[in-house]
This record gives sequence, C-alpha cells and structure tokens, in this order.
Amino acid sequence: MKLLKPAFLALALVALPAQAQSTRGGKSEFYMSPGWTSGENYTFERGSARTDTGYNLTLGYAFNYDQHKSLGVEFGWGSQDYRASVVSDTGSTVNVNSSLDTWTVRFLGTYNFMEGNFTPFVTGGLGWTYLDSNIPTGLPQNVCWYYPWYAYCTAYVPTATTTKFSYNAGAGLRLDSGKGVFRFLVSEQWMDFGGGYGSGSVTQYRIDFGVKF
Repeated sequence: MKLLKPAFLALALVALPAQAQSTRGGKSEFYMSPGWTSGENYTFERGSARTDTGYNLTLGYAFNYDQHKSLGVEFGWGSQDYRASVVSDTGSTVNVNSSLDTWTVRFLGTYNFMEGNFTPFVTGGLGWTYLDSNIPTGLPQNVCWYYPWYAYCTAYVPTATTTKFSYNAGAGLRLDSGKGVFRFLVSEQWMDFGGGYGSGSVTQYRIDFGVKF
C-alpha cells in the first residue's frame, strides 16, 4: 500500500495538465447569443438621428482548427428604437420616431490566446447587413402565398430598406466546460453607407451559450 501512494500521486500530477487542457481543437460548435446594442448619435448630410439601447440575437457555427484558431459564420438580428430629424427638399424639418431592424450575415475568425478551458480571445469578421427603417415608402399592398388547396393573403406596407457591407472586431472571455461553451463578447460593428453618409458603427454586448460536437 505504501508503494501505491507515491504511484497514485504521480498519476494525479500527470493527469492535472490533461484536465486543464481544452478539448475544443478539431471540433465544431454551435451557439446562440442573446445581447444588447448601445444607443448612438449620428449626424449626416441633411439631419441627425439618435438610437436607443436595443437588443439582438445571434446564431453561429464555428470549427476549431486547434486550441487557438477557429473560423465560422454568424446570422444576427437586432432592433432599436430611434428618433431622427431630416431636412426635406422644401427646407422643412421632418421628425421621425420609429424602430430600426437589422439582419446581418458575417464570416469571422477567432483567436484564443490560451490553450486551457478559460481564455481571453479576439475576433473579427465581415459580411452584409440589411437595414429596415420601418418608414413607409408607399401605400399598403396585398401579398398572397398560394398553397395547393388555398391561398393566404395579408396587407404589406413597403418601407425604406438598404443592404450595406459591414465588418466587426471584438474581444472577450471564453469558458469550456465539458461539451458546453460559454463566452462574453464586446464588439464594434461598422457599416459603410457611402456618399455623404460615410460609415457608422454600433457597440454590441452579448453572451454566447454553445455546444461542441
């Protein structure tokens, strides 16, 4: 029994680094990310706008090539209330109160600084963002979906929308626990509006809940 004790201690010491080592290398992961978006002030050629703090939801997939590097794709949705003042063609000021809905698809890369289960990381990506101002641009229209035996129709109001190139960069903390993945991330997303509008950005905060497989 006395000889077994030193042997057991030696095996335990060898096992400790192995337990501290993350198992994300060579595995895929899927995650869902609720979060919120900070309010911002914007000025443009013929007016200004102020967005309130909003909320967002992201679904993502990534493949970990090793303990440090991964590549993935994300699909995100967000909504923010806003107030805008715009100078019309006649010179009068128009005040708008509405909500801004966004849908984003991005391809991104992530680098984890440490090989262990707990690590800081940085990430960056690029893609496209579809923006809906919810400002009507025409009269209501009927839209119908046809099925083999019946049709469903509803009223639809066209609104001012646009799709722009977007890119992001962020940093956060990651914890691997068994098959579970937990991350806290702060990121900045820029959208290129072009012309006299230039580019605008929003700060996003989110918590990732994922699973490795």
